[in-house]
Amino acid sequence: MTNYIVYRISILNNRKEKQILNYFNGSEDLLNICNDYYVSLKEEKVTYFDNSGNKRTFSITSKIVRNDKERLLVTHFDSAYTGKEIDIRDGNSNLLNYAVGKDELQSRKLFSHAYFPANAKYAYIVFENKSNLGVKVIFEQELQKFLNRSGFTEYRVKLEPALNFHYLSNMLDKGKLKKIRLINYLQSNDIQLSLWKRICPNTKDQKVEEFKFSNKTENDLIKFELSKLFFSQLNVDEKIFFMSKYEVDEISFEINYKGASKTFYLKNKNGMRANIDVSNRLKYLGGEPTYESMKDVSLDLIYETIGYGLSSFDNVA
Repeated sequence: MTNYIVYRISILNNRKEKQILNYFNGSEDLLNICNDYYVSLKEEKVTYFDNSGNKRTFSITSKIVRNDKERLLVTHFDSAYTGKEIDIRDGNSNLLNYAVGKDELQSRKLFSHAYFPANAKYAYIVFENKSNLGVKVIFEQELQKFLNRSGFTEYRVKLEPALNFHYLSNMLDKGKLKKIRLINYLQSNDIQLSLWKRICPNTKDQKVEEFKFSNKTENDLIKFELSKLFFSQLNVDEKIFFMSKYEVDEISFEINYKGASKTFYLKNKNGMRANIDVSNRLKYLGGEPTYESMKDVSLDLIYETIGYGLSSFDNVA
């Protein structure tokens, strides 16, 4: 399974105002800044340690492709980590070729495609998403450091999930509702759950009631109601009135579709993961995705995201 995750990039000044990215300080273009940032990662790797104390590195050893006309940057990031022992074995004989020690760096290449629309407050970047190799945080931190070193200390970089509402709408329409969680925060009134007559124990700062469905009619009815709420503009400070009976602070629910599972939130959409399984959209050669199809599919995801972002859906993201 190949997963891509899309983020949108913004630059904020000291007043937390989002900037037009191709002249965010009156003249500088973020496309040029990011190109120079990529070159710096190619010239010298970043070394850091994760929360478990394992050494990690972040760098670029692949070609950096820049398209000024389309305002694109394409490359592979190298993400490496220590802390695990693995054996490299022959594919036919299963004989040991090499034993990797836990202090040795295990590196993987992660495809990335970035788009910097002109006269816009958001740029978009796609990362290939692999287990234990997330690069969003280190990418954001190092880009901020690069901005600071370049003299732009009054500006802040922000990366946030860029939800693809085209993909989510299709998943809601065709997927199966697996479970739903009604959430009330502790400072609010007790959750109203007379239908199920169950109260779950407090969980830190919220009360949560979780339930699943076995009846298809009930599943479809509630999924329809959740879909309407998901694509509406909810006030984060107001209660959600659910099924004309229940009053809660937040609702999360899980949808399964074609082997993929995603947790939705009605209000806290920034808490949703923007990863998308693109396995069926890629073209393969020798069992590996082709470079051209990776470029095409990632750019399609960005355009799909922007297409919805230019509509009223941007207001619910």
